[in-house]
Amino acid sequence: MPAKTAKGPIGFDVSISDPKERIQAYIDTYRNDEEYEGFESTLMKSLHIISASVSLPNPNPPQASSTLATTTFALPVVPALCNPMGNMHGGAVATLADMATTMATAPLSQRGFWEFGGVSRTLSVTYLKPVKVGGVVEVVCEVRSIGRRLSVTQCVVREKETGEMLALAEHGKSALLDQTFPPVRGRGDRSNL
Repeated sequence: MPAKTAKGPIGFDVSISDPKERIQAYIDTYRNDEEYEGFESTLMKSLHIISASVSLPNPNPPQASSTLATTTFALPVVPALCNPMGNMHGGAVATLADMATTMATAPLSQRGFWEFGGVSRTLSVTYLKPVKVGGVVEVVCEVRSIGRRLSVTQCVVREKETGEMLALAEHGKSALLDQTFPPVRGRGDRSNL
């Protein structure tokens, strides 16, 4: 029987104001869809959100923050994500970076502004050490830039128990639709996000 395909793009529920709950609702769309067997399905059904926060620049004095939002995930490294050597497949690590950095933008989304995760323009993954089956990894994502059409998010993948760095990634995305830039109150302040 062929795998079921997605019903279309999955958006962020911008009616949910809490950043962590908004990301959890996105993850739950995968967990609750028993028919979808797409490429990222196993990973998304195993992924857990630990924390999510927005850190907006302070307008007084005007300073640009290098991080607009931070999100942390945990993932048990299950056999379905691994190669025959018992390590997480490089493609699965790249998919983890792709999905985690995409969801990290959810706390910044609004109606008409990054409601969907966009599409990848660039994804760079640097593999530092093998990700072993049976372990748990922690993924910390930081949104560095988000604008009308483009965003950049970076992440670090670590072995949860030891804190050992396993991979680094940077993900550049393009918005699916022409975006409406959110209203700005004061210079550099997006307190309504």
